[in-house]
Amino acid sequence: MSEQILSEDRAKGLRRLLYVILAMTVVLLLLGLPLVFGSYVRYGIIVIGIAVVLGVLGGLALQAVRARTEKARPLVIMTGVATLVLSVPLIPIWIGLLTAVTGIGLLVVMFAPERDAS
Repeated sequence: MSEQILSEDRAKGLRRLLYVILAMTVVLLLLGLPLVFGSYVRYGIIVIGIAVVLGVLGGLALQAVRARTEKARPLVIMTGVATLVLSVPLIPIWIGLLTAVTGIGLLVVMFAPERDAS
């Protein structure tokens, strides 16, 4: 394939958003631990489970975007959709809204038309 899978500008934007998702994963883990050891065990397990899923998807997508493989596009789309869907149970805590906005942003950057160089 002579055409590049992702342009440099798009890959740069996607990398930044994927780093944000991975940072949110760390925050979710840190928020989930006190919930598990406190009186909200069930919700804490849900938060940690969401963090693990987003961490794995975000890490795989970031690796694919860096290498610009053909799997980058579907992995980024899956990560964006998963981030958006999994943000719903996180709405009671402030990071739920941030997670939803990041998922939408990831999908917008992925599907936005390329800018002309001129």
